[in-house]
Amino acid sequence: MNEVHAVIELRITPQREIGFGKIAEKVAKYEQVEACFLMSGAYDLLVFVKGDSLQDVAEFVAQDLSTIDGVLSTATHFMLKTYKASGILEAGSEDGRLAVTP
Repeated sequence: MNEVHAVIELRITPQREIGFGKIAEKVAKYEQVEACFLMSGAYDLLVFVKGDSLQDVAEFVAQDLSTIDGVLSTATHFMLKTYKASGILEAGSEDGRLAVTP
């Protein structure tokens, strides 16, 4: 089975006296969530998820993440191809460089 991986940007409303922590903890508890980070910039949380299919991830976002109180918006980005992960090139020549084709 091929897993589908996605990165989801969440904009959330911080809660009085606890900030982003309570929502981040709730998000992080889902089994689909591989990692969750508080970010600076245009969105608040960056969430790495996996699922069995594109539909599986889409349903998780629509039914679970987007319905959490305090979540203002989501933006989902599906990972289509891996070139390098955990410091290791996934595809390339023997010298460690990526293959180039004309």
